[in-house]
Amino acid sequence: MNTIVQFVLEHGYSVLFAALFAHQLGFPLPGPLFLLAAGALAKNGNMGFAPAFFLAVIACVLADWVWYEAGRRRGAKVLHFIHSIASRDPDAHDRRAKETFARYGPPLLLFCKFIPGLDAVVPPMAGASRTRRLLFLALEIVGASLYSGAYASLGYVFSHDLNRAATYASRAGTFLAALAVSALFIYTARKLVRWRRRLPA
Repeated sequence: MNTIVQFVLEHGYSVLFAALFAHQLGFPLPGPLFLLAAGALAKNGNMGFAPAFFLAVIACVLADWVWYEAGRRRGAKVLHFIHSIASRDPDAHDRRAKETFARYGPPLLLFCKFIPGLDAVVPPMAGASRTRRLLFLALEIVGASLYSGAYASLGYVFSHDLNRAATYASRAGTFLAALAVSALFIYTARKLVRWRRRLPA
């Protein structure tokens, strides 16, 4: 963790942007740890919190936009390509991803970044399903803001104990994802109940 903090301190906003952009593209870089480092450096006055936050959001949105457009143009082939790299059974993962997206739809963009694996497939799935660009952009900005803000704030609060913050970050991601899924499930259930009530008897 200290190595990442030192690296961000030496290279500033550019490395934060590059690391998060690459992370969202699928490169094996620890995006949340870079956000923790940025938050800690902001607390110590070595980096501005607001510029770091906005750059992180832009990096996430731009990278996911690349996958969205790829999914929009190439469809399920992009999803299969992603799973063929990370899995021995890409077909099974393709089916699971499609079932998940069919159930929850574009609102998955609000919290998918907290769940490793899901964050890689939701943007291309949104493109393949022909989610409107404006809707994708709106949900993506909110999701990227929640993700960037949560981890950077954690680094800010625990700036003197980042190893502890990294432990909390892994737990916080799981907790927030579970909370978001629960909220989305309740929202969907309520809409379904209202729709059924409107049906003629």
